[in-house]
Amino acid sequence: MTRKRRATAAAGLAAAALLATACGSTPAGGASHAVPAARLPLATSAGGPNLPGWAAVEMGGSAAAHENFWELFTRPVGSAQWKLATPPGVASNGGLIFAAAGSGLVTGFGPSQDLRFSPLAAITSPTGPWSENSAPVDPGLASAPYALAAGPGGKLLALAGTSQVLQLANAGATWRPLASLREIASTAAGRACGLTALTAVAFDASGLPLAAGTCARGGRTGIFRLASGGWQAAGPAALCSPDTAFQLCLSPAKPPAGPVTVLGMSTIAGRTTALLAAGTGRSAEVAAAWSGAGGAWTVSAPVRTGGGQPRSLSIWAGGGAAIVLAGGHGDEIAGPGARWRALPQLPARTATLALGPDGQLEALAAAATSLTVSQLTPAGTAWTPVQEVKVTIPYGSSS
Repeated sequence: MTRKRRATAAAGLAAAALLATACGSTPAGGASHAVPAARLPLATSAGGPNLPGWAAVEMGGSAAAHENFWELFTRPVGSAQWKLATPPGVASNGGLIFAAAGSGLVTGFGPSQDLRFSPLAAITSPTGPWSENSAPVDPGLASAPYALAAGPGGKLLALAGTSQVLQLANAGATWRPLASLREIASTAAGRACGLTALTAVAFDASGLPLAAGTCARGGRTGIFRLASGGWQAAGPAALCSPDTAFQLCLSPAKPPAGPVTVLGMSTIAGRTTALLAAGTGRSAEVAAAWSGAGGAWTVSAPVRTGGGQPRSLSIWAGGGAAIVLAGGHGDEIAGPGARWRALPQLPARTATLALGPDGQLEALAAAATSLTVSQLTPAGTAWTPVQEVKVTIPYGSSS
């Protein structure tokens, strides 16, 4: 059976035991709105030296001809080798959106062609079998790389294509709406931000739902927490400066920066890391922000992107993060208190950056049916190929 034909059968799959009852919900409603600035296709990676590595990249041929397929790769803890781990049975042309959960992972398939909802699959470890969930996200996950989040006790959040935040409920059997973009935008925190889009979901360190988006009001960061029955501002303080969007305001007299978008957000081991973008064209910048004790945030100095959105986002354990930019450029940051580091020219066709078993930086390059893994040398000046993974692409199965 082809991937496309199998997609229509996904709605009747058995529930995954990984997913538990959700709680703390409020009703949702409101009209549909356009979503995310950071849209798929956008490769991502997650993990860390003491956690499995995960990476989703696009492979195959032309997306216009539906010959592109997104593939998931994993690197078990302690292993230097990446291996293919794409869940079987569903067309992956629309992208793979995943959320790490300890040693496991929950993966959602982006809508594409005849697939109008997002089937989910869960795995408890890189070597375990996939279990498929009977509660697909309908009308489908938003086209954003952090539209799915796993929390404590098997909790799961999703950002749906209609700009609704959903939480899994009824022992993993159904999705329960928490809020719409319109509802969050109408709160005091949403109005102060000038919220225009939702771009990511996560849980905070205590397990409360987070939603993030784009603030039209200069220098504001749109990260919101659902607590005490309502959505409240939960991100860094207003960001403003005459020359950059990402220096903390020292005085209300400082002129505000332009709109700020949360490109990605993830909570690992109690620390929430967010990647923030501001500016356009050659003045576009990205900064990292990290939550700390008592709700305080640390914000990095910005890095210029050279124009346009990043082509890949990575958020790792310890607050490390990386971006892949146009022209084979990339930058990484080690965590709170660190500065962005410009990387040597990336290998051709680098899709995303990941971490090796000892925390060394790796570039994953995808070309048709081959994934090439290159490692940054200890001197940090060049890339050395260390592995090639061949993938069987089902050309013609989506036509």
